[in-house]
Amino acid sequence: MAPASGGAQDRLALSTINMAFYRGDPSNTNLSTVYFYPYTNFSGRYYFNITSTFWSSENKFNSLGDLRISSVEYEDYGLGSNTSPDSLANVSYNQYRAHIQVSRLLMRYLYVGVGYALDYYYNQSETGPSTMETDFSNYPYGTAKANLSSGLTVNILRDSRKNSINPDGGFYSNLTYRIHRPETGSSFSWDYLYLDLRKYFPVNTRKRSILAIRTLYWDTFGDVPYLDLPATMTDRESRVGRGYNYARFRGKGMLYGEAEYRFTLSQNQFWGGVVFVNGHSFREPDSGGFEFINPAAGFGLRMKFNKRSNTNLTLDFAFGRDSFTWHLNIGEFF
Repeated sequence: MAPASGGAQDRLALSTINMAFYRGDPSNTNLSTVYFYPYTNFSGRYYFNITSTFWSSENKFNSLGDLRISSVEYEDYGLGSNTSPDSLANVSYNQYRAHIQVSRLLMRYLYVGVGYALDYYYNQSETGPSTMETDFSNYPYGTAKANLSSGLTVNILRDSRKNSINPDGGFYSNLTYRIHRPETGSSFSWDYLYLDLRKYFPVNTRKRSILAIRTLYWDTFGDVPYLDLPATMTDRESRVGRGYNYARFRGKGMLYGEAEYRFTLSQNQFWGGVVFVNGHSFREPDSGGFEFINPAAGFGLRMKFNKRSNTNLTLDFAFGRDSFTWHLNIGEFF
């Protein structure tokens, strides 16, 4: 999650807290992490988020958590990957979120687990030209004053990284399927599929460098509420789509790919840098296909924030199609 970023929301981080610790012997237990990010624009909008990754002793269990309370307003351009600023409207809402996922080790690096996800949206509204119809106003699911999404999840996780904050190698994959039904408390019946793959390649140079590659397939099925549809910067870490603002593009499904080259600039590894490229495509509302690609690229600076956990303070500048964003973070983007 980015503690501060350039874009439509003009958010300012009040503070950022990152905790990293071992819950067992560091030789056979991964690093557990907790992030706390409070945002505000001092104009009635706020965002308090806690995300956590816990590893038990000897990595026998893994637990992922995502808790947030927010009041958000953003610029909504409608559905698909080829939307125009002509369809711009402002959407605002309040949200409570509680996601938890617990997985049990089956064999080396492979986990299977279950979880629960709750998202409650209220005070939803849209402002724009009174004569203009928008995708939000015409969308039939989850655009009333309030909406509740409550679902059970199953997941398969494989993670050979020792440090998720700043991986120096390894492979990560997470397949999650979530089912929302009225029987579990949801306002609508819909399903969620999320497949996240990441690979880290150490590069043999005089200074430490890593080539990191990520691909994401995120799809939804059924009567999906509007604000639960995949969108840029709305994945679990809110880090998909550097170069574009929050929810600049949205659709029923998303394909995403990114490559980043990370390198040190100083011999003691206090300073570093990155260059990256990414691209994404969303399902079009009429055809349901992935027809357009929105590319982005950029560069960033790294400063060592915590030597024990190898955590960096990161500043990135990203350029998209007719778009520019900057991101100040704790920890690498993925």
